[in-house]
Amino acid sequence: MKEIVSVERVLNSRCSCDFDGDPKKNHWGVFVKDKYPSGKIIDHVLRCCRKVPRFSKEKLLFWFENKYLFLGFAKTTDPFNTRLLHIESGMQHEAVYLACTALGLGTCIHNLGMNGTEYANRIATARHIILEKAESYNEGKFTTAAPGPKRSFRKGKNLTLPRRNGKVECLRVLERLTLSDNDGADADEADISQLLWAAKGRTPHYVKSHPWGLTIPTWGGGQEHTSVYLVKENKLFRYINWTTRFFPFRWIMGKPTHDIKFVGHVEVSLEPDYANSIILSRNEETNRGLWEVGYMLENMFLQAKSLGISYKSKVITKDDIGKLERSGISEAVAAFFL
Repeated sequence: MKEIVSVERVLNSRCSCDFDGDPKKNHWGVFVKDKYPSGKIIDHVLRCCRKVPRFSKEKLLFWFENKYLFLGFAKTTDPFNTRLLHIESGMQHEAVYLACTALGLGTCIHNLGMNGTEYANRIATARHIILEKAESYNEGKFTTAAPGPKRSFRKGKNLTLPRRNGKVECLRVLERLTLSDNDGADADEADISQLLWAAKGRTPHYVKSHPWGLTIPTWGGGQEHTSVYLVKENKLFRYINWTTRFFPFRWIMGKPTHDIKFVGHVEVSLEPDYANSIILSRNEETNRGLWEVGYMLENMFLQAKSLGISYKSKVITKDDIGKLERSGISEAVAAFFL
């Protein structure tokens, strides 16, 4: 019986690819030059891309040009809807990554500027190249390993270790994601830990020549465009995936980890019917920060579905942004309730 490619295995194996032939030089994945997947397989990727959960009723777009898959949306004059569309477009970026990984394909975002690029009446947010890829890991195209080896993964103090494999096939649920699900079980401590890892946890692929990748793609290897917070029992925690304060190009000072750090007490309740919330914020006023929130949401929808738990999500309104700022969370973008 063929082993399934589980949700956790896909999240742990996802990586960007390039043509340099050296997985440790820039991106971990290596494309097989000029070997494009069949139209049937591309259609499967596009089905996943079309099926991202939607906050808005505006028009998301994709089109092919010079063998690149472009993602974006029809322009709108409403600022809040534009914000929603950038988040949703980010979800599409990640859906392409997840589908390609699950199908054993390679992909990479060739950026169109940190805020996107205007094309007449549409905004393009990314262009993907999709090709066959070489086997990137000792286990083949997929891995269940933790990061390493120079600075190996360190167990945190406050969270259970993330699972890097599971029993639910990724592609089976990727096309069926929803903004909420009230029919599941209540989330326990292990579920919360797993969702935080799915949002922005450490994985073993190389990024910028360092073997401590993430479950999400990053803009040029940047690590701090966004932050992840947990609100539990009126306490605010920040999710930590590195043991020391992160300094670009000085990764060697710390180790990849999976933990939360207490920030302070909060009185804000965005959704009283749910005991816990994961808050996603951006650390800069760019659209790439909104796309990254979309990446994290897409991963958490997928992980929550595979865990069979109840959840709800929302985009933070202007009023709630102010409330959360007073509680210690700046530039909140979206919330995931458990």
